[in-house]
Order: sequence, then structure tokens, then C-alpha cells
Amino acid sequence: MKNYFKSLVLLSLFMVALFSSVKTKAQCDIDIPNLPTDTIHICQGDQLTLTSSGDCADYLMSNDFNDGTIGSGWSSNASPMFNNPCGPGPDGTIYAWIGNASCFPRELVTVPYDVTTSCQICFDMRYATQGQNSPCEGPDLSDEGVHLQYSTDGGATWHDINYWDPNGGYDPQLTSWNNYCESVPVNGTGVMFRWFQDVTSGNGYDHWGIDNVNIFCPPPTETVTWSGPCGFTYGDFNPPTFTPGASCSGYYSVNLTDGTDNADDSVYVLIHPTPTLNFDFPSGVICSNGSIINFSGIAASPSPPVSGSNSSFSGTGVTDNGNGTATFDPATAGAGTHTI
Repeated sequence: MKNYFKSLVLLSLFMVALFSSVKTKAQCDIDIPNLPTDTIHICQGDQLTLTSSGDCADYLMSNDFNDGTIGSGWSSNASPMFNNPCGPGPDGTIYAWIGNASCFPRELVTVPYDVTTSCQICFDMRYATQGQNSPCEGPDLSDEGVHLQYSTDGGATWHDINYWDPNGGYDPQLTSWNNYCESVPVNGTGVMFRWFQDVTSGNGYDHWGIDNVNIFCPPPTETVTWSGPCGFTYGDFNPPTFTPGASCSGYYSVNLTDGTDNADDSVYVLIHPTPTLNFDFPSGVICSNGSIINFSGIAASPSPPVSGSNSSFSGTGVTDNGNGTATFDPATAGAGTHTI
């Protein structure tokens, strides 16, 4: 059972990072997502939907803690753990865990950065679950959560960007890894950020972790351009659904640029003729007391069939197997003429 007697901590613990503002090179990235293969197969007359996502971001910080240290650009009084003591991280790699080695108030502080309100801070965070064994015992009281804060005066004063209330310590959203993205609320030079927990029940309680911290500033303008066969062009991430012509197979490409850096991705679209189908049912008269007949669809065109295509069958006495094959039971169908 947690001891709820709180010690008043009057001494603020600040580890001052003696670094100048840090700047890294911008980079662009764009992706055509969720494709099972490098080729999209459609039939003539089918609609085509193309999507993409990406950005050109100026990464001030990108820290995944995979080297087992807090890394450059940080200071902390919290003695983070890097041995994944409370299960796997969000991507199966090393994370920074604020466990029972920590004093409190607990903080992770960045070096100063030059930022604008176009910048964002994205990171993975997880609270331990209330009542578990240390170092995996989670916060539960409403004042035991983690603040994300910024300072414009070298850490003398701090202002909240957001605060995550523990919600009793069993909230499944908070006790599992989640990615959070917060907009930087200030324009300025020498702006520091910190993750801060000012109230705990002691070193053995109220633990949490973070991973994959990225502070980045998208440029003010980005240009997205699609191009493809038959004069296809579009000027945004996601073109409207359209029907390409029969001769418009080829690579459909997307480019993202901020005027300096560029990124590209492409996908091959193969347009097949409208399919026609036969099936291998035996000809001639069938007796109603005859054996069950197995048969399957045969694509007359295109040949070979489009990957993932299938046929289905229906009719009296017909059982469709769902994989392009079926059976016909003469006894179930009975005497007469039947259409499959």
C-alpha cells in the first residue's frame, strides 16, 4: 500500500546544462504507405486511390536512448535507468525509465534551442501501473503526473505546455506506451524544455518513462507534386480518386520539397484488361445420384490472373469454397436444368 504522507520539498534541484543553442540539418521524408507490394494491380475501368504522407522537418533534437545513456543535449537529476526494467519499449529498443534510483522532484532537461511556434515536440511516454513492484510502481494521485514545460530564462522559471494527470493509476492509455505531440507555444532563442514530476510518494513510487524524443520545426512552406503516366499531375499529398486510362500503367511518383531539401517515393500501377472467367465444369448429362463434382474458376483474361484475384460461385447444389473453387452436389440440386 502506498504511503500517502508527502514530504514538502523546498529545495529545487536544477542541473544546469552549459551548452549553446543546438541546430541540426533539415531533412525531408515522404512515403506512399500501406502497400503490400511495390505494385498496385487494378483492372481497366477501376478507380485508383493514391495517398502519401511526410514532412520537411528541421530536427533540433532526435533522441531514442538506444545507446543506453541520456545522450547529448540533456541533463537530469533523476538517474534514468536504461535496462528496460518494466517490459519492452514502444519499438522494442532501449528507453529512459525514471525508476527507484530517482530523487525528487524529478526532471529531464534539454539544452536551449531557438524555436518558433511552428515547432513541435513529439515523444513516447508511459506511466507504470499503480501498486506494482518498484521500479515499476505508477503514479495515481492527480498531482503525481508528469509536466512538459518550457523556460525562456535559463531554467529560472518554467511554464506548462501540458500535464498528464495519472487518473487513479490504472488508466490503460497512460499505463501503455503512447506517442504525444505538442506544439511549442513560444517564439524565442535559448528556449529550454523539461519533463518534470514535482510530487511523488518517495523514490520507490510513481515511476514513468520516455522514448523517441523529437523536437523539430517544419519549414514555413512545403511543396508536394505527383506525376505519372498519361499526363497525371497533382499538387498535394492525397490526389482525388480517379480512373486511369487503359494505357496508363507505369510509375506514379510523389516529390516533397521545402526549396532546399527533397524527398521522393513512387509506386508502379499495373492496369490489367477487364477480366473474363471460365470454369472447368464437366460437360454432358449428370445423374442426380452421381458423385459430388469439384470445379474451379479459370481466368480467360488476364492470364496469368491478377495477384489476389478470385472467383466465386453460386447456384442450386453449389457450395462456394471461397478460394476460387467450388463443389456441385447433384443430389442436392435434384433432377432438372440448373444454372451455375
